[in-house]
Amino acid sequence: MRQKKWTIVVWMLVLSLFTAACGGGGGAADKKKEETPVVDPAAQPAEVVIYDTTGEKLELLMDKYGNKLKEKFPKYTFEIIPQVNSQTLPTLITSGKTIDIVVESTGVNLMNYNLQSDISDLITKYKVDLNRLEPTTIELQRKMAAGGIYGLPSWTRSLIIYYNKDLFDKFGIPYPKEGITWDELYALARTMTRQDGGTNYKGVTMAFDFGLMLNQLESPTQDPKTGKALFLQDPIKKVFENQARFYQIAGNELPGNRYYLDNQQSPFYKDKTVAMFLTLSGAEKMYKESVNWDVAPYPTWEGKPGIGSQSYPTYFFLTSASKNRDAAFQVLSYTVSDEFQKFSARAGNITILKDTSAMKDFAADLPYVKGKNLKAMIPKKYAAPTLKTKYNATANKELLAALEAVTKGTDVNTALRDAAERNDKQVTSEQSK
Repeated sequence: MRQKKWTIVVWMLVLSLFTAACGGGGGAADKKKEETPVVDPAAQPAEVVIYDTTGEKLELLMDKYGNKLKEKFPKYTFEIIPQVNSQTLPTLITSGKTIDIVVESTGVNLMNYNLQSDISDLITKYKVDLNRLEPTTIELQRKMAAGGIYGLPSWTRSLIIYYNKDLFDKFGIPYPKEGITWDELYALARTMTRQDGGTNYKGVTMAFDFGLMLNQLESPTQDPKTGKALFLQDPIKKVFENQARFYQIAGNELPGNRYYLDNQQSPFYKDKTVAMFLTLSGAEKMYKESVNWDVAPYPTWEGKPGIGSQSYPTYFFLTSASKNRDAAFQVLSYTVSDEFQKFSARAGNITILKDTSAMKDFAADLPYVKGKNLKAMIPKKYAAPTLKTKYNATANKELLAALEAVTKGTDVNTALRDAAERNDKQVTSEQSK
């Protein structure tokens, strides 16, 4: 009996030694594995090339985000290339330049040159919480990437009313109010369109194409899959007619029946002969020393109180060409952080966070916006985003041509039908290349 007990004890000792030798129970191999630190991509040297399509000069881009990125990522070497002059995306690609990040709003440039890349894996890997972000900015990405996501939003803009306080004061007319409807704006534009002292004053001009592209009725201008025109379909036709009627007010016509942004904007802030200009927020720096301006919320549709334009976010897109995705992704992740959003809001950029507390110091670094109605730049609710196709520029061009035709006397249906035919012909031609 005693011999059996000793035999059991011996076998238990052997078994425990064997288990320990095999690494069971937290052996040295497991401890080494557990103690291996996760490499922080931001702590390693990396070269990051950013191509910016916004049209701003390099010094402005450095102020907007370049210097902040250099401060945050001292190990990185940044090259920021603005889209100016000969520095086009196809030129850079042809030259063999590797672009890690593309900065733009619609993503059209990204997809035109097949640079899109789904970053869902990196969002999961680095635990980026998309629920912190304004929902429509992510909804647009989901639509664009068929459920995936190509980039992260960094700031946004919305359509608003800039108005010349001096003109309203001159004629004793109340400023445009919060909650103003399109019909009320139309009546106000007619009132402010007049001749005085030999000068012709216009009630309103607008960035017509942006009004269509970011419309509140959430209607695309082209079929998202084919690029074919939807111009004659409601509600986009309704949006077109609504905006076009302002140019049929006597005295408020298009100059020479031609539309281009400069002949809409310059009379507002240079000539000071336009009472209201409907455009994207962010023009404050341009207007600061020229016109006594303030802002009002974008007009609303009857039955849709509080619904503003669609958000027009600027995204940082990680490209498929990047050879260091993890390092480049740290830049995208940082731009949605509380730290960067507070910095960006102080510089006059609208936050893309659902928590808008960063806006309490909005434009604090811009003394020329003190006392302005800046809260009007953020609608109570953004309209749902519509997908912009790679042929979006064609749609914009033909819709502006349709506007010019209408101001010359062509009926809306004919003008839009002709514009749709031109759009479809151009899209088909591009698709066949």
